[in-house]
Amino acid sequence: MTRIADWPAAAQWLALIGGGLLAGYGLQALQLPAGLMLGPLILGAVLGMKGATVRVPGLAYQLAQGIAGCLIALHIEPEVLGRVAELWPVLLIFVVLTFVAACATGAIAAVWTGIDREVSVWGFLPGMAGTMIAISHDRGLDSRMVAFIQILRLMVVIASMVVAAMLLVGPAAQPASGASAPDALSGLASLGIACLGVIAARWLPAIPAGASLVPLTVAAGLGVSGISLAMPGWLLAAGFLGLGLQIGLRFTPDLIRTGLAALPALLAACLLLIALCGVSGVFLSWIAGVDLMSGLLATVP
Repeated sequence: MTRIADWPAAAQWLALIGGGLLAGYGLQALQLPAGLMLGPLILGAVLGMKGATVRVPGLAYQLAQGIAGCLIALHIEPEVLGRVAELWPVLLIFVVLTFVAACATGAIAAVWTGIDREVSVWGFLPGMAGTMIAISHDRGLDSRMVAFIQILRLMVVIASMVVAAMLLVGPAAQPASGASAPDALSGLASLGIACLGVIAARWLPAIPAGASLVPLTVAAGLGVSGISLAMPGWLLAAGFLGLGLQIGLRFTPDLIRTGLAALPALLAACLLLIALCGVSGVFLSWIAGVDLMSGLLATVP
């Protein structure tokens, strides 16, 4: 049987891109958060350990980081900022508490598993998993292990929130049909802003994580100013494909063995983090006067 390493580069890319998109959309159909990234990541890891020799070009990876930055910015709404302005001292305290809980859990997990402390902390940091993985890679850390821990954290968080929602809210309502798709102009504008990240990464190295931070800042500023942007499905899939393949292709059998050996301790650490943030969410719902589920979702890592 022909080894993947013997395949022409074009055939390897065809398998990675086609298979990565299929895997990503498959996980998205299962409503798994970041499924579009996790699918290519898993496929990249499998093919990488089987001998794939191609790697994601730096330019494509930087563009993918810029797309991730734009995606984060799209969730920053003026109405939300107004509510945040009213409660900012309280919210700031709980943001710090969530961050401290994540850092403490990462440090504890490092002691339990022997994994590098900074790698472990980045693995438990809340937020977009793709962005955390990308920033850790920029810092020169083992982003493969960060990705392993982030994926595990995501799975535990998802399972916990599903159980919490079933107990506190009940069955989910079906989304309304007829929602309008992003227009092409807004999608191209988002792509253009993501390209600013490539420029920042190449010519403004003093900006930390500039490939994602610059597009995030620009897109957020435009959104707050009333200029509507959008993230079409094709652009989101392309960005997550680049992020997932970049990390997945760097997985090795030794790394997988290390991750599996540390799995029980990492699972225990994930549950510890969920418990700490759950207590924080209960207090937030009481202090801010919101329902318990909203408080939990606001502090979930």
